[in-house]
Amino acid sequence: MSRQKPFIQINKGEQLSDNLKLIQETDKIFEFEKLPLGEKVLAVVQAETIGRLEEGKMNRIEEYNPIPFAKKLVCTDGLTRQEWLGWRQKGVGGSDIASVCGINPWSSPLAVYYSKIEKVPELEAENLPAELGIFLEPFIKVKFEKWFKENEGLDMTVLPMPYILQHPKNPIALANLDGHFSHPRTGDWTIVEFKTTSERNYQEWADGSLPDYYYLQIQWYLYVTNVKKCYLAFLIGNNKFNVTVIERNEEVIEMIVKKVAEFWTTFVEKKVAPAPTGDVSSKEILDKMYENVEVGKEILIEDVKYQMYCKEIADLKKRATEIEKDLEQHKQWIKEKMGTAEIGICGDWKITWKQIEKKEFLVKASKYRMLRIAKNKGGI
Repeated sequence: MSRQKPFIQINKGEQLSDNLKLIQETDKIFEFEKLPLGEKVLAVVQAETIGRLEEGKMNRIEEYNPIPFAKKLVCTDGLTRQEWLGWRQKGVGGSDIASVCGINPWSSPLAVYYSKIEKVPELEAENLPAELGIFLEPFIKVKFEKWFKENEGLDMTVLPMPYILQHPKNPIALANLDGHFSHPRTGDWTIVEFKTTSERNYQEWADGSLPDYYYLQIQWYLYVTNVKKCYLAFLIGNNKFNVTVIERNEEVIEMIVKKVAEFWTTFVEKKVAPAPTGDVSSKEILDKMYENVEVGKEILIEDVKYQMYCKEIADLKKRATEIEKDLEQHKQWIKEKMGTAEIGICGDWKITWKQIEKKEFLVKASKYRMLRIAKNKGGI
C-alpha cells in the first residue's frame, strides 16, 4: 500500500506549515528530527521555495512535486528492507541494468531473474561494502555540496528522494535515487548519485571516466525521471573524492530500454530462467534454486548438446591440468634464476619473491616466499 502524503500547496505569503515552523524554531529542532523522512523533505523544500518567492525569483508554486515526470510508486520512509525488496520485484531498478545487459562483473541476468520471481528472504547475508557505502552517503553528500559551491559558485542542498520512482509509460522501469535538487541557476531538476570504491579500482575512475556498469545505471535513472543530467559524487579508497557529470544519452537509453523489455517479457513474465553465464553469481543462484535433491531420481537427457557439454568439460579439465603444470614450470624457471634475490627486473617486467611470515594464532606459524610477476611501471 502506498504511503504517499499530499504535496504541500505553496503560495506567496501563505502561512508557514507546522513542520516548517519546527525548522525555524531552534528549540524545536529535536521535534523536527523525529518527523518521518518524507515530511522532513517537504518541509525543507517549502522553506527553500518560500525564500525564493520572497526574493522575487518566483511568482507562484502550485505544489511541491520533485521530478514531476516520474510516478511516485511508494514512499520508502518506514519500509523494512524486506518490504523495499518486495516493491523492487515489480520492475527493474538501476542496479539491475548492468546485469541484465551482461556487463556486471559481480552479477548476471540469472541473478536478476531470481531476485524478481523468488520470495523475498527474511534475512540477507551481510554485504559489508554495500553497508559501508550507505553509511558514507551523508559524508559524500556534504562533500558534494561543498564541491558544487567551489566549482559552480552556487549554494544548494541535496534532498533525499523518499520514493521508489516509476516511469509513467513503462511500469517496469523503476529508480531509487540517492538525492536530487533543483539547479539554482536553471531551475532544472537534477539527480545525484553517491558511490564508494576501493583503490584497486582507481583506473576505472581516472580522468573523468567511470565503470560502464555505473554509466548504464545512471542512464536508466535519467530515463525514468526524464532528467537531463546526473552528478556522480564518488569516494575512492576513503582518501580521494571527486565528481563527474553524466549527460543524458538517448542512444544508450534506447538500447537499455529494449534490453530490459526483452528480459522481462522473455524470462520474468514467462518464469523461464535465462541461461547461466559462468560467473560466480550464476553458480550461487543455481545452488540456491536446486539446493534440495530428490534421492534416487534419475532423468534421461536426450539433447545431444548436453553430451557435447560433458565432453567439453572433460577436455577443459585435461587442458586446465596441462596449463597448471606449464604455469608451475615457468614459475620454477624464474625462481631458479632469482636465487636468493627479492626483486628482479626483466625488461618490461618486475619480479618479486618476498618472504612472508605468518605468526601463530589459529594456525601453526609458517614462513614462505611469495612470487609475483607484473608489468614494470616504474622502470629500472
